[in-house]
Amino acid sequence: MIPLDRKQIIEERKIIKDRTRKEKAIVEKLLPFLQGKSVAGYMAIRGEASLKEIALDYIPKIIDDQTMIFLAPDHLEKGTLGIMEPSGTEEVDKAKIDVMLVPMVAFQYPYRIGYGKGYYDRYLKDFQGLKIGVAFDMQEVSDYVPNRFDQKMDMIVTETRIIDRETEKDIGRAQ
Repeated sequence: MIPLDRKQIIEERKIIKDRTRKEKAIVEKLLPFLQGKSVAGYMAIRGEASLKEIALDYIPKIIDDQTMIFLAPDHLEKGTLGIMEPSGTEEVDKAKIDVMLVPMVAFQYPYRIGYGKGYYDRYLKDFQGLKIGVAFDMQEVSDYVPNRFDQKMDMIVTETRIIDRETEKDIGRAQ
């Protein structure tokens, strides 16, 4: 088996054609799952699908090399990893988050493949809300072997699909 090349996927993701249309399609697929819910998301970096059209209640802040917390998106500043994050320190209790929109480098349903530092895997380990991975179709890989730390998503949303863990199949592939 060929090892996953995260750097190559990230570079390809940065140059996706028709990005605006694809991001709009992703947001449209996400919205029904977010209505009336408390939603945590992310600030897109390195070509990730943007969530700027979604009103997020919480976004992440890196505390140290092992810890990520979520806070209201007030007073954003560049954090230690160069990502915009809240400047505050008032962490939201995980139990108050209904839906977590999770970025990914790649995916092999139901697994999310991240950047390799484990922030989301650690945070999601005991998260009880709905976990939705957000990606473009081109980020899907077929030969990934999950490790014991990888967290399963409840669903993955791309520009053409909603892949649902309940049914273990695509429930929204565009024609």
